[in-house]
Amino acid sequence: MFETDPEKPARSNLQVLLGFLLGIVAGLGCLFVAIFFGKAFGDDQRGRWIYPAIDAIALILLGIFALKRVRDSSFALGAVIALALALLFDAAFAAYLAR
Repeated sequence: MFETDPEKPARSNLQVLLGFLLGIVAGLGCLFVAIFFGKAFGDDQRGRWIYPAIDAIALILLGIFALKRVRDSSFALGAVIALALALLFDAAFAAYLAR
């Protein structure tokens, strides 16, 4: 008879907080991956820029993965927030290294 719009699922603040913590852990994982690959690909004097570059690539890829699931999960929303903050800190560190 009358069609109603499907209700949006309610977001739980606890799930967003836990997703934020999960995003922090994922950001630290990206940092360790960047350190590992940075040591493998570059030396310390000439290639200092490679650490924030690899970290940014890893954070962006993980953020895209989480962003695709934001509508379905509150965990993904918290993870996207944490990964966006980590990317901002990474950009600030890259700007510091560039000067």
